[in-house]
Amino acid sequence: MSEPLTIGILGANSWIANAAVIPAINECPNAILGASGARSGPIGYPDVLSDPDVDAVYIALANGDHLEWVERAAEAGKHVLCEKPLAISSSDARRMFEACDAAGVLLAEAYMTPFHPLSIALASLIDNEELGEIRHVSSQFTFPLALPEAGTEINYRWLTEQGGGALLDVGIYCLDPVQRILGSGQLEIEAQITTADTGIDLTTSTWLRNSAGITASVLTSFELPENQSLQIDGTAGSLRVDRPFTPGTDGSNFVITRSDGTNEEHRIEGANCYALMIGAFVDAVRGSTPWLRSSADVLSTIGLCESIADAGRNKK
Repeated sequence: MSEPLTIGILGANSWIANAAVIPAINECPNAILGASGARSGPIGYPDVLSDPDVDAVYIALANGDHLEWVERAAEAGKHVLCEKPLAISSSDARRMFEACDAAGVLLAEAYMTPFHPLSIALASLIDNEELGEIRHVSSQFTFPLALPEAGTEINYRWLTEQGGGALLDVGIYCLDPVQRILGSGQLEIEAQITTADTGIDLTTSTWLRNSAGITASVLTSFELPENQSLQIDGTAGSLRVDRPFTPGTDGSNFVITRSDGTNEEHRIEGANCYALMIGAFVDAVRGSTPWLRSSADVLSTIGLCESIADAGRNKK
């Protein structure tokens, strides 16, 4: 048995660190919570990176700060689990991977959804062609983001320079299943973007088509009512799943409607996907299991977000 991996925190005051990732580290038998640094407080980010007991760091900072602190963590010889989106541009992401490769440390994007049993079941359905030939995918993740109140610190999601906007924030959830089906090749893209006064995209509506004629519609938003949905339509069945992107410990359901009109209802066990992600990160650092999403996967998704944004900006 290897020694537990000590994981420090950069961004210890963030909601996601406290609500999800720190409890997941504490739950994982092969991980130990290390020094936790905040922007203000007795322990700063450099203190965490200089701590000899820290093997790896989880970075829960604003998107625009990821590049600097991933590079500094690599320089310090720490493995990195960095919040999604990994970077605000493809060029930044490449720099991060190059820095970590040169330092001989792992860089992993903290995208927890693929580790949940629901995601594994859906991926198996797609890969085993249980829906026949897929014709269309519809993917949506929307929720209203509270407007910043006067006199309070503005949420980085409202700031373009910090990689704000709905597409970067939740696009990975919607685009991951789309890319699994449409592939990473050249896509036809049409997009409509509604922007906020700060310049971020409030709502991005996208239509995609690959060279085989498979189409997809993707909707991300910070102004529409909360909704998560995924529908995959194939010649042998149409799959519908509610709340596919943040499944929890209570279990999940999805339905497949067959050509004869019958419905197949499937029940999937619940799980803490953050704890599963931490366990997988430890295994990847120790070299026992490869990390689920390769650098090529991450770069492909960020590149697609950039292409969608370009298509929306260039729309006449």
